[in-house]
Amino acid sequence: MSKHNDIPAFRVTRRQALAATSAAIGSGVVGNFGFNHLAYGDIPPPSGRAFIFCYFPGGWDQLLFLDPRDPADFPDSERARFLIETRYNDLDGFAGFSSQLVRPRDPSSPIAFGPAAAKVADAVKITDFADRIAIVRGMNMNTVGHEVGYRYFLTGKFPAGSNARGTNIATEIVGQMAPRNRPLPNLSLRVESYNQTQPGSASAIRVDSINDLLLLLAPSSYQERDVVEDALRDYGQRVGPCASEVADRRGLYTAMRGARAQADQIVAGRLANNFNFVSGTADADLAIRARYGIAVGDVNSPAARAAAAVQAIKSGMTQVASLMIGVGTDTHFVGNQGHAPLLYQGVRALTCMLDDLRSTPHADGGTMLDHTTILAFSEFSRTPMYNNFGGRDHHITGSCMLAGAGIRGNTVVGSSSNLGMGPMRYDFRTDRVSEAGVTIQPEHIAATLLASAGLDPYVTRVDPIRALLAP
Repeated sequence: MSKHNDIPAFRVTRRQALAATSAAIGSGVVGNFGFNHLAYGDIPPPSGRAFIFCYFPGGWDQLLFLDPRDPADFPDSERARFLIETRYNDLDGFAGFSSQLVRPRDPSSPIAFGPAAAKVADAVKITDFADRIAIVRGMNMNTVGHEVGYRYFLTGKFPAGSNARGTNIATEIVGQMAPRNRPLPNLSLRVESYNQTQPGSASAIRVDSINDLLLLLAPSSYQERDVVEDALRDYGQRVGPCASEVADRRGLYTAMRGARAQADQIVAGRLANNFNFVSGTADADLAIRARYGIAVGDVNSPAARAAAAVQAIKSGMTQVASLMIGVGTDTHFVGNQGHAPLLYQGVRALTCMLDDLRSTPHADGGTMLDHTTILAFSEFSRTPMYNNFGGRDHHITGSCMLAGAGIRGNTVVGSSSNLGMGPMRYDFRTDRVSEAGVTIQPEHIAATLLASAGLDPYVTRVDPIRALLAP
């Protein structure tokens, strides 16, 4: 079986990173400039909204997180009747967990999380942000294949075989917003990225770890003396007859010069200083490590990747960041005690991210969370019934979480069935679960994210879920 959480790491050199930046910017000159925005054409693109896409690899157990069942209503003794078994008692007192559902302080909130969403001793829990969170349940993923579900969620288009189709939503957002003041507008940390419709300048710069990001942003240790570097820079900006008359007929040479200038600005802007928190000794670095619980030198834990994504947004370097926030949860042979600690690592990092954004003022007023939209997702879920090995297998029903800017908080949309947790139909006209509706699918989430920022959602060819949008 292919396990998507075991994606092989890749290494990137500084030369490769800068070349990728140049290629992305240069291809924007001759590439496809994207969709006609139809009725949205007269609306100026927003400048302040940021997005963070959080991928939990392997297929999470929604009973332990976003789509729990109260054992009082679904006792394990009735597993043959409901085809659902929670076995939450396995977690009672185990590794700091409780067997109880994790609920907000507000008893009127419809939100409830499974026992893996928090530990009893956590000072900050994900439920502290219930007023900014919306949960989608009963989503039809149409697959139980890792790569297929993963790429389906990234693009909002069902793959051809296991090959992704179309442009991933992160790139679509950058393409529609066309940010002009972001050195690296689309950053991807261990998440795939595709671009078939937007300019090359919207494509993601993909890195594997914070070390790769520092390699891209920090000055090279092989620089020449300042006078030599200045001479090389001056020579690179000169335009000769051949360049201006032949190579620049389609703007390619101009784009290459612009890419080089942008690469120089990235290094000169000292952006690398925002990502020294893993081993830095400055007060700001110590504060980040304390907030996220990052060990010194740990460049690739869920917490470190979450902190890097937030730093990229807070620094103004990035408009849309995608990251693999979780660790592999493709657990077929372990029960709740094996799955919950794995799932918790990503949920804890997500909670710290929400806390960081809510604690940081934004230049336009409010907090960073008021200007940042977050999506947390996995490729599918685990089965509601245990298998013969005491674990759970792949399940076609999915769930996801949205939070922050443009999202209606304290909201739950959709439902999985009380018999086997299958996807139930949702009526987009009445915003209710109804047999008159259709099943919610990843493209509906993509359309909702675009609509939340005033962008064109109909590139997805479906309606957004209006109940998820903030008034």
